Amino acid sequence: MANVPAGYFPGKPILIGEFHFGTYDRGMFSASLCPTGDQQERATSFLRYVQGALAHPDMVGAHWFQFRDQPLTGRWDGEGYQIGFVDVADTPYPEMTKTAREIGENMYTYRINGKLVNSMKEGAAK
Repeated sequence: MANVPAGYFPGKPILIGEFHFGTYDRGMFSASLCPTGDQQERATSFLRYVQGALAHPDMVGAHWFQFRDQPLTGRWDGEGYQIGFVDVADTPYPEMTKTAREIGENMYTYRINGKLVNSMKEGAAK
């Protein structure tokens, strides 16, 4: 969102329909369209992306693509990414869930005054 200046779409709200970050580090053969090095980097990328959305005055929402990883064998079109908050066995990725919780707890304050609080100052949850 840093590349989209405020007022670029005058009078129009911006909604990101889907975004994601993935990685190879826990069993999948394909990371994603936006690969990261590991789960921690994935959580940090998620945090930074949402911070960019929250900082943009025209942004009304940004939606994570998919709650659960895609199947190892791929979905109907062959896409099989590790992009969820949980794996295919419904096991959460703690780095992602902790970061999502921190975003939820701080997003309104950040949106209103632009100040990062708690661990959002240092980056994603460790």
